[in-house]
Amino acid sequence: MTGDATTRLVVLRGNSASGKSTTAKELRRRIGTGVAWVEQDYLRRTLLREHPWDGAPNVGLIDLAARYALDSGYHVVLEGGLYEPHYGKMLRQLVADHVGVTGVYYFEIPFDETARRHLTKPLAAEVTVEQMREWYQPDDFLGVPDEKTIGSSSSLDDTVNRIITDLAWYTGGKVERPI
Repeated sequence: MTGDATTRLVVLRGNSASGKSTTAKELRRRIGTGVAWVEQDYLRRTLLREHPWDGAPNVGLIDLAARYALDSGYHVVLEGGLYEPHYGKMLRQLVADHVGVTGVYYFEIPFDETARRHLTKPLAAEVTVEQMREWYQPDDFLGVPDEKTIGSSSSLDDTVNRIITDLAWYTGGKVERPI
């Protein structure tokens, strides 16, 4: 078991340029202190400089970072592509082991929209739309209970409000802070 009855675990998954990182940043800004952002891209690409493959060390590192933060009393926003064949087993076990409130969200954004969003980012200078097309994985669900989808029509404000409401982060009109 990991975390406690007061901790929240939010898992944000989906294809590149679907809005996961933007949502994680905004959640953290609104909730304030006591929220750890476990970012797959940072741990995999920046810290380890690793390509995705089955059994890659970043999978265990992501799991360890999320569990450590939860066990230390932090809420966790775990965010990334987190492709089911590579990360599914770890994510399902983390969700099952979390004692507190958990929300799992899959950003189901059509490829044309993710490509449009990608072209507005600095990464577009390094990664082509053709490369994104090769990586694109539609309907990459985890299959956990209460997994929810976020569609392209959901604004950032709507998405963040939905997650905050789903996980009951508001009590008496104030944001709960565990620390």
